[in-house]
This record gives sequence, C-alpha cells and structure tokens, in this order.
Amino acid sequence: MASSRGGIQDVSLLEHIAVAQCLNEQDEHTLQSILSSKTRNTSPSYLDSDADAQLLLNIEFNQAVRVRSLVLQAQERGPETLRLRINCSAIDFTNFEDSEDTQVIGLKADQVSKEGSAKLIPLHPTKFNHVNSLHILIESDHDNTRIDAIDILGTLVHATKNLSGLAQQEE
Repeated sequence: MASSRGGIQDVSLLEHIAVAQCLNEQDEHTLQSILSSKTRNTSPSYLDSDADAQLLLNIEFNQAVRVRSLVLQAQERGPETLRLRINCSAIDFTNFEDSEDTQVIGLKADQVSKEGSAKLIPLHPTKFNHVNSLHILIESDHDNTRIDAIDILGTLVHATKNLSGLAQQEE
C-alpha cells in the first residue's frame, strides 16, 4: 500500500528492516512470521502475545527512514493503544517506562479491522523524520493481543542528495 502526503509518495518500509524482535510473543505465532516476506502479511500467520496482552516490537532499519503512518490488521483481540518511541537502544518492558513516548495513539476498532481495506494510522508529521529504530508498545484490554499484519509506510532519508556539483579533488 502506498500513500501520498504533501506530494511525497510513501512506500512500505518493510523491505528496509534489518532486525525485528518482539517481546512477549508466543513461540508459534511470532513477529517474524508476519514480516518474513518483507511485504504486508496475507498468509494465515499472525503475531500473538504470550503471558499478557502487551507486545513490544523493536524494529531496526538498515538506513534512516521517515515514518509517516502505520497499518495494523487484526481479526480479533486487536490492539487498543500504541506507544511509540524512536532511536532507542536495547529497549525492553522495564526500561520502556524510563523514557518519554514519541507518540501515543488510541486506536479505533475500524483502524485495525481485518475486514475491508486497511486504514492508515497517521503519525505526527515532524517526530518521525529520521528514524533508525522504531519501538512500538502494543496494549489492549484483552487477555492477549493478536496482529495479523503490520505495515510501516514512509520514505527513505538519503544521506547524500545530488553530488554532481562537487568537483573531483586531485591527490
């Protein structure tokens, strides 16, 4: 799914994920099972929480990205709140509380519905402009939480723009 905001074409950033890890996932229903194809999951695989309803996703990109929106799909027991952080190192449930949220999103049922087309969950336009890692704490009021698909939409941050104007230096 691609979207456009301000004339910039957003694309799925899943193919730019270097490392993805989830805390409190069931052994048989993992984050890797829904991210392995590097496209939004359409298989019967899903991510499911284990001990309680919280999931903590730690996603590192292979280059800096601008994250503009998320897409989450869940048939049942979907998330109700997303707490997002960026550019943290080795974050877990204990130290997640030690720093400030970049953004907190209360989700409506139609934003995570598996039925029909997925709705974009827009992120704050200026807080996610240079993201090396994205950390998402997923919370719900259910006994456990299920995610059928996730997508991260945005653009790449290019370290260099146009180098054609630079003169070649002689040694």
